[in-house]
Amino acid sequence: MEAHDLALESCSASEIKALQLVEHLGFFKTKYFLSECWRVLKPGGTLTIETPHIEKTFGIFLAGDRVVKEAALGWVYGSETPGMNHLYCFPKELLEELLAGSGFGIKSAGEFHFQPNRPALRFEAVKKDGERLTLNSALRRRLLDRGLADFACELAGAGLELVIKRLVEGCGDPAAELGQALYSAPAALEYFTLAEENEKHPSREAAACARLAGWNLQGRLAAEFADGLKKGLAAAAAFEAGLALGRGLASRALSETPAPYGPGPAAGAPAVFTLETASAWVFKSKFSRPAA
Repeated sequence: MEAHDLALESCSASEIKALQLVEHLGFFKTKYFLSECWRVLKPGGTLTIETPHIEKTFGIFLAGDRVVKEAALGWVYGSETPGMNHLYCFPKELLEELLAGSGFGIKSAGEFHFQPNRPALRFEAVKKDGERLTLNSALRRRLLDRGLADFACELAGAGLELVIKRLVEGCGDPAAELGQALYSAPAALEYFTLAEENEKHPSREAAACARLAGWNLQGRLAAEFADGLKKGLAAAAAFEAGLALGRGLASRALSETPAPYGPGPAAGAPAVFTLETASAWVFKSKFSRPAA
């Protein structure tokens, strides 16, 4: 099974060992992997992670001869055998931060040499409890199940991570949470649907997000952004114009007004609306049009 998408029951395992694994997943899949480990582990369960010690490997490379450098480079990048390349090597502090953010307390952290000139980190972490940790895991699971977790586009992945962070940390403020629909209406819909299911009563915000997703909100905002650029607006101003349109449509959706206004959705628009994804989409569109 995919490490970031575990086909295992929640709270079903006492221990998970991920030895020389996360460097093969990449940054965003590792965040989902840690979330899935938190979901699958029983309360107090242990996660063991071993991965290259990237800082020490850099030092070995700089100080070594040709043979040492070759071994260190292989430890950084992996091999060219399919599936054996390294997509992302995690500095120690970043891995500590990701473990904490995913709901793990670090029991021990150590270093060892996996092979000569190939230093590694080893963490033993324990699953902690918390409402936001539960929400983070449940929301990521829903995004995986709905095919909304985007690992093909780094900019879209980064934008979606920001939406998840704001939704998880902003629980209790429906207006602020609904505002995240401007960036990803489908992700906000899954968030409000989870809340609706837990509280066992209909949610106005879930209904509004369903309308916004049905209207292809992100495609409409991308069209507004592109139109703003055509009118001579700077990218930041065009993006704000898109957000302004989104706020109006969100208000319309919340009041159950049946029809949207503004431009129709742009073809091929990014699924997540951020300044970075919209700018990259417009730039790419300029070079993908057939010649006249």
